[in-house]
Amino acid sequence: MIYSPIVPAVIPKSQAEVENFSKVLAFSGEFHLDIVDGNFVQTISWPYAPVGEPLAVKPYLDVYTLEVDLMVAEPIKAATKWIEAGADMLVFHVETLSLDTFKNFANTTKVSVGVSAHGDTPLQTLISYAEYADYIQLMGIYEIGAQGLPLDEGVFVKIAELKRVFPKMSITIDGSVNKNTIERLYNAGADRFICGSAIVLQPNPEVAHKALLGLIN
Repeated sequence: MIYSPIVPAVIPKSQAEVENFSKVLAFSGEFHLDIVDGNFVQTISWPYAPVGEPLAVKPYLDVYTLEVDLMVAEPIKAATKWIEAGADMLVFHVETLSLDTFKNFANTTKVSVGVSAHGDTPLQTLISYAEYADYIQLMGIYEIGAQGLPLDEGVFVKIAELKRVFPKMSITIDGSVNKNTIERLYNAGADRFICGSAIVLQPNPEVAHKALLGLIN
């Protein structure tokens, strides 16, 4: 059986919160940071409010494989800062940059590049970007930028189609990954799972993480 990772996700309210979660989530080898600027989606996080510098958290996150989800209006600018801060993986949303810009970045960067899309963005648009990506991140929720929202049932059709088009490409699911949904998503063909509230907001995140892993591994 191929191991399917479950990665804790944090939408940071402050630099201090990132530092705190870097200790709380020490059981995980990976750390997913959701960055939202209040422009691409209504939610806003650190380092946009309060204003901060990604480089400040590098000493705390260097122990992790750091994935940064760029839900921002200027993703290339943000990506440059997060690479400097030690990001190993970056997720771009197709609505925030042109295909040529994404292609050029993906072809010149050394970090792993994923691509994602809003629930109402045509799947074919995502596919055109995915041609130049290392992996695909499907949103398990229709509206992005928050945690604890219900599963978008349309994601199952997307998994099936993407597996048909890209049979060897890893598909990550981000949003509404929990004990009630993870087995269905796994059985549908998802390879990797980003988990926010079902881990980081639980009384014991490590126990919650192990319980979810036990459902699919």
